[in-house]
Amino acid sequence: MRKISLLAVICGLALAASVAAQQGALQTAASTLGVANIKTLQFTGAGRNFSIGQNYTAAEPWPAVPVKAYTAAFNYDTAAMRVELTREMGPVMPRGGGAPFFGEQRQLQAVAGNYAWNPPAAAGGMAAPQPGAQVERMLALWSTPQGFVKAAMANNATTKGKQVSFTVAGKYKMVGTINAQGHVEKVQTWIDHPIVGDMLVETTYTGYKDFGGVTFPSRIVQTQDGFPTLDIAVSTVTANPMFDAPVPDNVRNAPPPAAQMVASQKMADGVYYLTGSSHHSLAIEMKDHIVIVDLPLGGARAMAVVAKAKELIPNKPVRYVITSHHHWDHLGGIRTAMDEGATIVTHESNKKFLERVAKTPHTLVPDRQASSKRAVKIQTVGDTGRLTDGTRVIEMHRLQGYEHTGDMTVVYLPKEKILAEPDAFTPPAQAGGTLIAPAVPYAKALYDNIQRLKLDVQVITPLHGNRTTDVAEVGRLAGVNATN
Repeated sequence: MRKISLLAVICGLALAASVAAQQGALQTAASTLGVANIKTLQFTGAGRNFSIGQNYTAAEPWPAVPVKAYTAAFNYDTAAMRVELTREMGPVMPRGGGAPFFGEQRQLQAVAGNYAWNPPAAAGGMAAPQPGAQVERMLALWSTPQGFVKAAMANNATTKGKQVSFTVAGKYKMVGTINAQGHVEKVQTWIDHPIVGDMLVETTYTGYKDFGGVTFPSRIVQTQDGFPTLDIAVSTVTANPMFDAPVPDNVRNAPPPAAQMVASQKMADGVYYLTGSSHHSLAIEMKDHIVIVDLPLGGARAMAVVAKAKELIPNKPVRYVITSHHHWDHLGGIRTAMDEGATIVTHESNKKFLERVAKTPHTLVPDRQASSKRAVKIQTVGDTGRLTDGTRVIEMHRLQGYEHTGDMTVVYLPKEKILAEPDAFTPPAQAGGTLIAPAVPYAKALYDNIQRLKLDVQVITPLHGNRTTDVAEVGRLAGVNATN
C-alpha cells in the first residue's frame, strides 16, 4: 500500500518558530492566512465535479455533474480530512461517461494519516476501506491554502520568488505559487495513475476574501491530466471547528487487497468470458495467437486476465488487444498490453492519446512498460473493423447515436453469434429487473445498432454485471419490441 507517513508531514509544526525562520512568500502567506492559529478548518459551497476519465472523446473535458452541497473539514494537527458532497442528476446524463444515476447522490470520503475510507451513509453502517485513495486524499488535504503553508514549513520547502516547493514522504512533490498578498494561488502535485502515469493535479484558488476572520478563496478549481475535476464556489469558512476523523477499526485492521481472481465461462470453442471483477473481458483463440477484448482497471487486473487467457489457450501469444473505448476504467490495463507486445486495436480517435500513454513517465509507481519501454503498436478502425485468421472472424462496430462515448466499439463473432459490449447495457442483477431512467437511452442505442447492422446476436456478454443476456432483454428494457 502506498502511504504518506503522518510524521513526515506534521513533524515539526512548531509554527511560531518556523514562521520566524521563514522568509519571503512563505512567511507572508503564513501571516496572511493565519496559519499559526488555525488547527482545524471547514468550508462549504456548491458547484460541479466531473467524471474523471469519462469524456465523450479522448480529447474533450470530463463531463460535469452539478454539486448542490459540498462540505470539507480538515484537522491539520492529526492530518485528517472529511469531504461530503451531494450530486444531483435528472433523467438525462451529460454527454460522456460516469455511472448513471437519477436524483441525488451523496458521497462521503475520509482520510487520516495512512488510512483512507468512505464513511457509512447511515448510522450503524460500516466504513468502506479505500487504501488506493490514501495518497490522493492526503495530498488534497495539504493542497488547501493553510495546509500547503503548514506542510511547506514542516518539509523544508525551498522558495524561489513566488514559487514554493517541497517533497512529502520523500516522494510526492508539491509546488505552490504565492502572490505578493500572501495568497496561495495555485498548488501542483503529482499522483500515480495506471494509464497516464505521474498525473498532474493542479488546484487554483481565486477570489480571496475575509470569511468571518479567515482569509480564504471564494472559488476553488482543480484539474487532473489537464481537465477540470472540481469547481466549487465557497459560501462559508469556519476556523477551528471541533473536527477529527478517527480511523474506524475495520479500516485500521483491513487485510491487504486480495489477489486478482479471474473466473472463466466457455461461450463457444475457443471463446472465453473472463469475469470475477466489476469489469470483464473476452479471450478469443485464433490459429496461432490470442485476441483479448478489454484489459480494464489497472496493471494487476490486466496481468491476471492475460495469465488466465494464456492458461485457457496455452502456447499462444496475446497478439491483439481490442479496446472497446477510451474510458479509463476499461483502458486501465492498456500499458500491460503494450508491454506484452500486443497490437492495440482501437477507434481511430484514440490513436494520439494511446501514443502519449505509451510514453508517459511512471516514476511514482513504475510498471512493466516503464521498464521495457516497448514501442506501441496501434491498429485503428473507423465505424467498422475486422480481424480474421482465415477461419474465425472478429467484427468490430462503432455504436452510432450513443451519448456515453463517441468511440464505443462492440465486438461481434458472426459464426458464434456472440456480442461483447461494455456500458451500453448492464443487465439487472435479476432477470425481470428494470433500468433507471438515464440508462434506458444507452440500451436503446445498443438495440438500434444491432438492428441497423443486422447482427444475428444470440448471446450478449456484457463487460459489466453478473450474467449474460440477449437482444430480447435489451429491447424490452429499452422500451421497444425486440425481434432478435
